[in-house]
Amino acid sequence: MAGQEGLYIGEPLTARFVAGGLSEAEALFGAPLPILPPLEVEKGKRVYFVHTHARLRSLLQRFLQGLLVQIGVETPGASRPDQAARDQADYEAALTRVLASAHAADRRLGLVNLFWLAHSREVAEILKELESKNPGVRKAKYSLHPLLATFYKHLDQGARKDSKESSSLVEAIVDDGFAFTEATIQSVDFNQYLPVNKRYRLAVDVFFEIYQTLLRDAERRIRESDRGLVSRIQRYMPGLPREQWTTQPGLVKIIMNAPVMTYLFSDAWTVGSKLVASPKLKAETERRRPSEILETFLDLVSGVKRFEILSGIRERVFLVHERDLDESVGRGRRLYEFGESARVVNNAVNATVLFLDLRGFTKTSEGQISERDLTQELYTVFDAFVPLVKRFHGTIDKFLGDGIMMTFGTQHADPLDPLNALRTAILCQETLHRLREEGRTYFKMGIAIHYGRVYLARFIVDEESVQATVIGRNVNLAGRLSSAAKRSIDEDDGSEAAPPGVARASGLQVTVDKTGTLFNEGVAISRDTLVQLEAHLPLVHRPEGSASLMEYFDESIGRRILIRYAGDAKFKGVRSSFPVYEVDYEV
Repeated sequence: MAGQEGLYIGEPLTARFVAGGLSEAEALFGAPLPILPPLEVEKGKRVYFVHTHARLRSLLQRFLQGLLVQIGVETPGASRPDQAARDQADYEAALTRVLASAHAADRRLGLVNLFWLAHSREVAEILKELESKNPGVRKAKYSLHPLLATFYKHLDQGARKDSKESSSLVEAIVDDGFAFTEATIQSVDFNQYLPVNKRYRLAVDVFFEIYQTLLRDAERRIRESDRGLVSRIQRYMPGLPREQWTTQPGLVKIIMNAPVMTYLFSDAWTVGSKLVASPKLKAETERRRPSEILETFLDLVSGVKRFEILSGIRERVFLVHERDLDESVGRGRRLYEFGESARVVNNAVNATVLFLDLRGFTKTSEGQISERDLTQELYTVFDAFVPLVKRFHGTIDKFLGDGIMMTFGTQHADPLDPLNALRTAILCQETLHRLREEGRTYFKMGIAIHYGRVYLARFIVDEESVQATVIGRNVNLAGRLSSAAKRSIDEDDGSEAAPPGVARASGLQVTVDKTGTLFNEGVAISRDTLVQLEAHLPLVHRPEGSASLMEYFDESIGRRILIRYAGDAKFKGVRSSFPVYEVDYEV
């Protein structure tokens, strides 16, 4: 899953505790899932580049050293008690400004969530560095949670004010107790964590007694093909292969799944009786209510699962330090910067824009057709196009009445974005042709594809909605290519239907007449798009009459793609002529 949801879904085979897919993520964080900004693609991996002001990190380190002093652990360079209070005040003031600027710039982009992911990672890294200077920090850091949680919760709530955005991600970071002390989910060690943490009041031996009881019972039930357990695994953990169910890693993921755990705990005659008979649990129930013990266990399980998901997202965060800042910006990376003013640097990205424009809509809408029937015809056409966009990883930016604007590469860049746009265009034209043959529509269509730099913008619609779109000169050019006039086949406008002796295999038509007027009832692409295609595809050039033809057989759609130069179009407001290429195709 490539979109936002994919960030919250790990790989079941490599996960430690979480393997329930989207439903489990939503159970832990709520639905819809907390939003996060778009990622960059670096060496094939989707990542975030984040830069926070160096002074904030310096103040953070002094703040943490001051808290460690409060619990009796000194580290080299720690401030005196009187200075520590000023350090905390300075850090609080700086963090307040950063949070305020992040909220002001967020526009429901997820900047605040990304900041807390990055900042919690810095906390964990600094504590790890302090461990190397004083080994006593290793245990002491687990006692910091109440101090950190109280401090950060106060600041987050003050900055959030009347915001209606989901706070579940930030709450998980601040409340669960792992994000500030653990670098990754792999570093979580219950034997070290539970004896000294102040978040989960649960003895290590009690935790493992419940844990092992669930493991043994789940394994027995799987081997005996217990219908209730098997059906829950199949329903709530479909990505976990059956051959892994009885392995130790597989069993851990199974018992950690909430519906499975509820099923096991609800059986008072087996799991319940084993727990009651345990000497360790008996001793614990003399001090605490049984319900309190189980509530703490479940709270711990939820917390560690949330951290596994957050840990996977946080591993995508690359912290850009001052020394690397100029290089990162110069390379055109999208950089999320948090300082006195939060902003997104290089928010313009190279993307492919596809405009699809139905021909005959205006004439039809002014005829004897009812609005209801016209709307139904649009549903018939556009509903058939949507799966094609999704198949080739495009994004529908907006519906434009009689057209659609799509983008490829705004969520995550791929060198084959122009080809994916071309595949979408060809299959959309074929789909429309089939619908015409079936008598379900009379529309024809012009499609344009243009590659270039676009700016990502987010417009606030109301208290809950936001309209994300792309803007800029290249978006306008793509629109010009698609909205050109329709050409009558019998009209003598000085243009040629095709190069001499050549027939269009697809029956579609893109031409430019002697005046530079573009007629598009096919698929038109710009030179910039062609350049990108040539850079990544083995296009074959061969002569075709007096002109030249470029071709490429695309196995993904089973079509031979044919590209011809159509002419130089002239658009109002554009100084120079615009080279246009016609895309033809054959099975």
